Amino acid sequence: MHMLMVVFRASLKERVYELLDRCHVKAFTEVNETVGYGQTGPAEGLAFYPGTNSVIFVALDPDHAARVARAVKDWYAQAADHPGWEKPALRVFSWPAEQIV
Repeated sequence: MHMLMVVFRASLKERVYELLDRCHVKAFTEVNETVGYGQTGPAEGLAFYPGTNSVIFVALDPDHAARVARAVKDWYAQAADHPGWEKPALRVFSWPAEQIV
């Protein structure tokens, strides 16, 4: 089993949900309105930095996790194919996970 952590600008929530649905991800945990600072700038939820992030945690078997990773990479590739588009403010991390209970 792998734990995926998907960190993204809250403004991308609908696209992320669509991606997860296309990958047949039906269960996950989401943490809304997270704040931080990354490569695409601050996400602090303040008037002068209005955006916040969301974080989704999802435990998947390795093949299913790879399907999600491919979908995200395809999204990045689509952005690269269009001059002027920016890559999505989205990162995916993975690590081994063992269900205890």
